[in-house]
Amino acid sequence: MRHLPRRVAGALEGARLGARLRQSCYRAAPAILPIVLLALAMSGGAAVADVQEHHLKVVGEERRYLVVSPDSPPGQPPGPRPVLIALHGAMQTPESFRAYSGLDAAAEANGFVVVYPEGEGKVWNDGRPAAMRLKLMLRPGDDEAFLIALARKLVAEGIADPARISLAGISNGGFMVQKMACEQAGLFAAYVAIMATAPANYREECRPSRPVPILFIHGTADAVIAYDGFWTPVGATLSAPDSAALYARLDGCAGPEQRTLPDLDPLDGTRVVERRWPSCRDGAVVTLMSVERGGHQSPARVDTRPDLATPFLGLRSRDIDAGEEIWRFVSAFSLPVEGKPAASPPGASKPAGSRPAAGAPLPRPAPERTRAQNSNGQSTGAPQGASVR
Repeated sequence: MRHLPRRVAGALEGARLGARLRQSCYRAAPAILPIVLLALAMSGGAAVADVQEHHLKVVGEERRYLVVSPDSPPGQPPGPRPVLIALHGAMQTPESFRAYSGLDAAAEANGFVVVYPEGEGKVWNDGRPAAMRLKLMLRPGDDEAFLIALARKLVAEGIADPARISLAGISNGGFMVQKMACEQAGLFAAYVAIMATAPANYREECRPSRPVPILFIHGTADAVIAYDGFWTPVGATLSAPDSAALYARLDGCAGPEQRTLPDLDPLDGTRVVERRWPSCRDGAVVTLMSVERGGHQSPARVDTRPDLATPFLGLRSRDIDAGEEIWRFVSAFSLPVEGKPAASPPGASKPAGSRPAAGAPLPRPAPERTRAQNSNGQSTGAPQGASVR
């Protein structure tokens, strides 16, 4: 090295240092790779126009929630908008559920506002016996009072159309949705429970003050909240079909219609069968979307940032998108405002994809809704919203 010109010697030494550095990185790759993958998983996601964190004091508790307000679609009048309050699962946060659910994309496409509240201790004080849920180990929050106060605050601040507030939730959040449907039916226009069946005690205890429109989405291979229900010495849950049938009975619905939706993503290993109870009292509808072979996962056709536990929860369907399905369902319903008739006649009894209540943007048609299929997978040629008995 000493006989070489200084510039050449420096270049050779730099090359050797670079090679040693690359070798060190290669040796460290197995330890670094999980961190890199985690960082990549937590990056990305659809941008929205406005995301704000708010706090609300209820029954002596400081409660937190996020408000996601996309830009209004062209032609939508200014003022209060339809609002979806979305409840996370056990041990999730509003941020993690927002990243996972894909609801922001549906809100951005359709012009509604999504509100993500946080359960006390990251869990909800739902209607199941305490021994069946994490609240047995944690300080319970008055979640019913919180959700009532939150809905009223959103109306008072001019964010929410009081006739167009709906409630959706996944898992523990889905059980909380059903508790509100049974006890506060007059507060929300429609309800959605994802991966949450009805507690068995609701057969005697759930008495809504009005027929409640409700949508269930559940995987048949869900290993967390069993599709077929489960029993313990301290309580039990109904199967997903029995849960939907319970609300259909409470709503006074006609018999169900059933169809198999197109398998838009054969590689995801799932199929979706939709069972729908129409002609309920006051225009309500009950719908169950069974994701065959689906796990404890919310279907999504948009890119999301999954939780770390997602790979262990079973198959996630991409044949439908939960955000679009939720909006398509809830957009058909509105509550009568005091002193005014409902925003539309019983439009909820119309098939999925029909025009929603007046003043709300029309949902974009989804490809899986264009043609129904019979049980053999053959196209029936039925138009959007038609059913196969």
